[in-house]
Amino acid sequence: MTQLNADQKAAAEFINGIASVVAVPGSGKTLTMTHRIGNLVKQGVSPESILGLTFTRNAAQAMRDKLETVLEDTASRVHLSTIHSFCLSLLKNEGRSFEILHGKEQIIIIRKIMRKMKINNLPTGMILREISLAKSNLIPLEDFKALYEGDATMLKVAEVFQDYEQEKRKRLLLDFDDLLVETCQLLKKKPKVRKKYQGTWNHILVDEFQDTNPAQMEILQLLVGDPNGKKSSFWICGDDWQAIYSFAGASIGNILTFILIAVQPFDRFDRITYFIDDLVVFEVPYSLDTVPGEKPPSLTW
Repeated sequence: MTQLNADQKAAAEFINGIASVVAVPGSGKTLTMTHRIGNLVKQGVSPESILGLTFTRNAAQAMRDKLETVLEDTASRVHLSTIHSFCLSLLKNEGRSFEILHGKEQIIIIRKIMRKMKINNLPTGMILREISLAKSNLIPLEDFKALYEGDATMLKVAEVFQDYEQEKRKRLLLDFDDLLVETCQLLKKKPKVRKKYQGTWNHILVDEFQDTNPAQMEILQLLVGDPNGKKSSFWICGDDWQAIYSFAGASIGNILTFILIAVQPFDRFDRITYFIDDLVVFEVPYSLDTVPGEKPPSLTW
């Protein structure tokens, strides 16, 4: 790991448990993540049991390129993808039959519904954004209606939302937000399916964690499951100061409260490492035995 500084190296050498790495732009978070994957494999972890997730195809490809310099041919055996691509693969693997509804086609369907309902005073983009935000926050249609009871504008959005869902269902279509919602529901409702994937990926790593939304966090928690009695890890990296996608449903709370959210399925919280370039801001190399159902102590600095 000659390319890493001492603090990056410590984060990359983390093996089992939960770890959060917070760092500024350009400080080598993705490089550290790829070296950690390489280190896991060199420590005897099966590449097929490692899942690395990020948020854009370009970022996933960049990570794959970096990993090839670390693991060479073995890199192709590690599952690296965007969260949406991962959900698409999972749903297809479980026998779901559907086509993806892309942005332009979404607009066509929404405008058709609006014409039918004679709604001409609401922007198409605003309606699509509200539908997307509801799904990102796992708010079903009926709850959406209840949430905006008495708000005439948002109830119009709810009417479009309802017809939009019906139209997709008739045509066996899923939009990108549906990939998250359907994966979450599948993992929640099918214990055997959930356990299968928990057993498939023992080590889960997520880049740009500040960009995750509540639906994505729920999926990750379901995949992590309960690792007691086996070697496993949940490792994330990101920077709360780079959280700029709240307009698209991202929740900065996922990274700010990661300890409290992620530790719940675990009996042990092993380490959090924060680094900024060569300067260590905060490092806690401790083990914490938690009482089931009890939150760990908060950390301040």
